[in-house]
Amino acid sequence: MLPSLILSSLIGLASAPPIELASCEVSKPVAVWSNNDDPTTTVAGPFALHVRFSDIATEPISLVTFTLDDGSTINDVGTFSPGVAINHNFRLASTAAASCVASAVTFANGATWDAK
Repeated sequence: MLPSLILSSLIGLASAPPIELASCEVSKPVAVWSNNDDPTTTVAGPFALHVRFSDIATEPISLVTFTLDDGSTINDVGTFSPGVAINHNFRLASTAAASCVASAVTFANGATWDAK
């Protein structure tokens, strides 16, 4: 009985994400009316993804994959040290997405974590 309890505890720990995702926001372009005499609009700004996260593992991370709720993915590549807040923006193609989750992580030492 004890080995199965230990195994289930390890599986639970293994599936916990090694990052803390503080926010994941998708912003859409803004429509701007040119003036009252001209009924056309101008779209200002791109679709964008803004993520704030920190590495809560003990090892540096080199890649974080975010999966948006429309199924598309964004890879954030860099050196993300433990305990450091990361605040990044990414330009997106037109999207209906509204949120995201961290779906995979690659550590600097080559080890990986996958949410699956």
